[in-house]
Amino acid sequence: MEDYKPRLIKFKELYKTGDWFIKIYIITKDDLNSNTKFYRNVKEKLPKWLELKNDFNSKHDHVGFLIIHEGTEGIFSLINWWVGGNMLNTHIFKTNYDNLKEFEKISGNGLAPCVWELEIINRERLAWTNLILKQNLQPNFKTYLNTTFQMRL
Repeated sequence: MEDYKPRLIKFKELYKTGDWFIKIYIITKDDLNSNTKFYRNVKEKLPKWLELKNDFNSKHDHVGFLIIHEGTEGIFSLINWWVGGNMLNTHIFKTNYDNLKEFEKISGNGLAPCVWELEIINRERLAWTNLILKQNLQPNFKTYLNTTFQMRL
């Protein structure tokens, strides 16, 4: 295992594709700009990923977030969207640095997000709880979508 080093979490953009709104975050080991070619490849894949089904295919509001994590073993792309009002649907893909167009789905075999990715998930959980769930019949999707953060962990 590699020694712990802080990583930078950056909000990249609010991205609209079809009738979906996706917040995009990037996690990097240093302050270098993320790979723009890879970023374009991820955005090309995003509409297909948003069509993925699971056994609990519940109602959703076309709202979610994408985490792109430039990790040690490769680049991890985690697409997440809220289902059933209070659950998170997550699919994880891994890309090797030597082939930025190949996305291998690695979720579904027990793998869960890492400590840095969980920080984003927790912040998004808090925003969802406060701005959507606690608002009863008047959820504030606009404020939720505009609630983002950046930090070094």
